Amino acid sequence: MSELRRQQSGDLIWFASPQLSVYPRLKHAYFTRRGGVSSGIYESLNFRFTGTDSRDNLLQNYDIAAHLVGGDANHVIRTTQKHTDTILTVSQPVTAFTNAGDEGVDALITNVPGAVLTGFYADCQLVMLYDHRHRAAGIVHAGWRGIAKEIVRKTIEKMHDVYGCDPREMIAVVGPSICRSCFVTDDDVPEAMREAFGGMVQEYMYRQGDKWCVDLKNITYAMLLRADIPAINIDISNYCPCCGDKTLWWSHRRMGEDRGVHAGMICLTE
Repeated sequence: MSELRRQQSGDLIWFASPQLSVYPRLKHAYFTRRGGVSSGIYESLNFRFTGTDSRDNLLQNYDIAAHLVGGDANHVIRTTQKHTDTILTVSQPVTAFTNAGDEGVDALITNVPGAVLTGFYADCQLVMLYDHRHRAAGIVHAGWRGIAKEIVRKTIEKMHDVYGCDPREMIAVVGPSICRSCFVTDDDVPEAMREAFGGMVQEYMYRQGDKWCVDLKNITYAMLLRADIPAINIDISNYCPCCGDKTLWWSHRRMGEDRGVHAGMICLTE
């Protein structure tokens, strides 16, 4: 297991998985808030359409980020995150900026070169999946509701069903996301985790007064192992947007709705 590596080009700052970075025909990045054109509360690399940032700014930001992973904004297909367990298979080239679906799509998979799979985070986990042998990639948005719905496991299984991917040969990367010290919650979250995973998750949750602190990163790590991803093939970032460097990260828990959102992108190249 490795920490993600900070990368920089001019004002643009992003993080990359050491394991994914060894593959020359795969590009990926977990972007920070640095290096875009937005201003005010959205300064500067904002990808959030549900705020008041202008569409022109947003499309420029998508273009800046997509160029880093080998495409442009017209190659982007983006999740429409509503904490579902819905997974979309991208089976055709992407030739125009595309939303995955109005009803909610929280995971995308593809074996199509040039499609820039894009998901979002501002505390939630954004998980990237890659199978080098079958040249297939996936991106998964997983907040606590998505984790409880086992969307990551379901995406791994769908990549097996659609592309023949073997989990024992896949790489999984968990991007910057909320840490257990910051994720202080009520009884509903531990209850949902126990219902989904049983007693295996109890060691990742502890009482703090009348609240719970829940270690979602370790729950996801345990789930990935249970899905047959080898431990050596898993990268998990220790960065937390909530308590981390405020010049790099937006956090829903820390800031509420007055903020932008980060993107992660993964793209198979020719």
